[in-house]
Amino acid sequence: MIGPVTVSLAANGNYTAVANLDAEGNPTANFFTNDVSQIDPGKGKLTVRHTAAAPAVDILAGGTAVISGLTNPNEETLTLDPGTLSVAVAAAGTTEPVIGPADVTVAEGTHTVVYAWGSLADNNLQVAVQNIEGLHSAPAGVPGGRSGAADAATGSNQAATTVGIGAAVLLLLAGGFAVSRKQPAPRRIR
Repeated sequence: MIGPVTVSLAANGNYTAVANLDAEGNPTANFFTNDVSQIDPGKGKLTVRHTAAAPAVDILAGGTAVISGLTNPNEETLTLDPGTLSVAVAAAGTTEPVIGPADVTVAEGTHTVVYAWGSLADNNLQVAVQNIEGLHSAPAGVPGGRSGAADAATGSNQAATTVGIGAAVLLLLAGGFAVSRKQPAPRRIR
């Protein structure tokens, strides 16, 4: 049996409650406050939460520890470039996976939360993924080239366009005058 559990909720907060095993394998519940702050343009966030009956673990990406010594019921957060990562969980200080490797996608403006859960003793460790989307922040600007060549070309193109439009207007006026001069005078019918 778990609980009762007392929690405090703030207005506009974002939370996740997890029923899981503690490090020794006893049923428990954990309550996490999700970070829903805006994420810098071109970035995503990855949080790993240890909710498994297992000792401290290292989170490996490409065989290298990117989070070290994570214990149940703690979490670690990384801000990353968007992409798909091959992630594994290993006992702290080792590189032999006890979970994974598994592909985890980090998307721009999204906070991806990965839970390690299950029991090491029962050999049933798994991961669960939660995505919190829509955390994009407004970009500071739009990148663009300003070598000066475009300015010079733009200036000359504007002058040519102005001359071209002026010439077209003169031709239309001259054509209209010529058309009006070629019309025969009206005749009287008797």
